[in-house]
Amino acid sequence: MAYFNLMILLSRYIFAGFGVLFVLVSYSFMDPFISYPLGGVIERNKFLHLCIAFFHLGGVAIIAGKQEDLPIRMAIVVNGIIVFALISITLWLLRIWKRHDELIMWNIMFFLMDIGYIMLERLNHKMATKQVAAYVVGVAAALVFPNILARLIKPKYKYLYLSVLIIMMLLPFTFGGRVLGAINWIEIAGVSLQPSEIGKVALVLFLASIFYDLGQSCNKKKTIIFAIGTVAATLGCLVLQRDLGAALLYYLTFLIMLFMATQNYILPFLGMLAGAFGSVMGHMLFRHVRVRVQAFVNPWQDISGTGYQVVQGLFAIGTWGWFGSGLTRGIPHKIPFSANDYIFAAICEEFGNLMGIIILLCYLAVIFQCIKVALKQKNEFFMFVAVGIATLFAIQIFIIIGGVLKLIPLTGITAPFLSAGGSSVVVSIGMIGLITYFSHQHKDELIREGD
Repeated sequence: MAYFNLMILLSRYIFAGFGVLFVLVSYSFMDPFISYPLGGVIERNKFLHLCIAFFHLGGVAIIAGKQEDLPIRMAIVVNGIIVFALISITLWLLRIWKRHDELIMWNIMFFLMDIGYIMLERLNHKMATKQVAAYVVGVAAALVFPNILARLIKPKYKYLYLSVLIIMMLLPFTFGGRVLGAINWIEIAGVSLQPSEIGKVALVLFLASIFYDLGQSCNKKKTIIFAIGTVAATLGCLVLQRDLGAALLYYLTFLIMLFMATQNYILPFLGMLAGAFGSVMGHMLFRHVRVRVQAFVNPWQDISGTGYQVVQGLFAIGTWGWFGSGLTRGIPHKIPFSANDYIFAAICEEFGNLMGIIILLCYLAVIFQCIKVALKQKNEFFMFVAVGIATLFAIQIFIIIGGVLKLIPLTGITAPFLSAGGSSVVVSIGMIGLITYFSHQHKDELIREGD
């Protein structure tokens, strides 16, 4: 066992090394933002897959090796094989379909998913098993549904998107159950899901269709008022459900898309003022908001109570330095909800703060790729959707990572691809599938124009 512990300590540098190499090669694809020559597209993508493979095999070997219960050890190995097969088969299919330009987005997503999976397996095997099932569903949906539903991804279906949004907002009032004070989860036929995760995609599609019509509308003011009214009603539902993290995500996404559509600084500015007023009202009306603000301002005041989660997260991030304690050698279980809200802190504790920076750079790369796809679109509707998805990712990442790092008060939303949560994972992967579908459509258009 002493030799195994020594290998775990050495693995910290190996994991960090593969992470650094992964980021360096990934950013060679980030033109027009960043670009430097490192070889051919196919070779670079194969290298990224190789980095994921070594990272995955090393993580699963350590987790399984530390497990004393043989049945659970075998179950961990089976989960690891499923995840590795899912990644490898998906990348192989994309190469067979000659969708090489999309591989970079999938590789980055898979790297983040794999880090999240290994940490979840470390924290809670049952939760990790559910996450693996969500990975399979999400990847299948991302590969298949954008092409099947292509006829429905058009601006003329704005009322369809609005209907889906309304249904997702009303479902928790009928089927929802209270979880940590919020009524934002429903269970139908034994399957739990968070309607607001589906609703955020419906909102982006609806806003994209509304703003696409804005350029052709004779009454732009009426169109903008309609969009504002819809978002206000949506936020009202989320506030009644006490899902304030989702409300903040929806609202900021709307303001950015509104600015993109109107190029008017006044409307987003007024929106920010309204948001500030709403924040003050939320602080006055909801006790759990006041508790989170107090924990943000001074978590040390009640270190064993309201500030416990924040303090434990800061200890996890700040204790073990750049390379962490080593996988399985930390105490991430001491952080409340370490598999959900605080998985970033748990990763930093055992993989090190360097891995935390690598994760943030991978997130930034995903956002760059979304914007890159948006800039290439000739269809304004597709452009608005791509911008909306990039905005969703950017704001969601800032809200959750900012909360964990105590830059802002914490709100209960997930870290994309990392946190436990089936509906969140499936929707996040599905958004990547939508972005890569737009990229593929653009390539087909260029080929047709060349003919």
